[in-house]
Amino acid sequence: MLERLDRLETLRKLKELQERIAELAYRLTGEEAAAWVPRADLLEDEDHYVLLVDLPGVRPEDLELLEEGSRITLAGVRHPLPGTYLLEERPMGTFRRTLDLPGPIEEGTAQATLRQGVLEVRFRKRKGTALPLAQ
Repeated sequence: MLERLDRLETLRKLKELQERIAELAYRLTGEEAAAWVPRADLLEDEDHYVLLVDLPGVRPEDLELLEEGSRITLAGVRHPLPGTYLLEERPMGTFRRTLDLPGPIEEGTAQATLRQGVLEVRFRKRKGTALPLAQ
């Protein structure tokens, strides 16, 4: 039992250290350091790019999506749940992910849904950039 308590204490100290480093980075740069980067898939169909991002436990109000040309930045935070974590493998804290889409999009047409911890964002391709139809 002593070994388990030591591991929990070590994890707690590492988390405190991570928080201190993030605070120092914020003081030096004025920007909040991302604690983790979510995994993503990018798909393409004839008219859209579809971005799928794993965001377990992230609430819609804690997400921000920024379009800059064909560059997409997703940022937000995953808050801890109440209780004492005995095992903590899923990432927590702030995150940021920037992706360059392979082609131009129609700005302001992004449609996003968050279901079961997966964010889906559909971007309409700018007209004239669709894939050729298979013959």
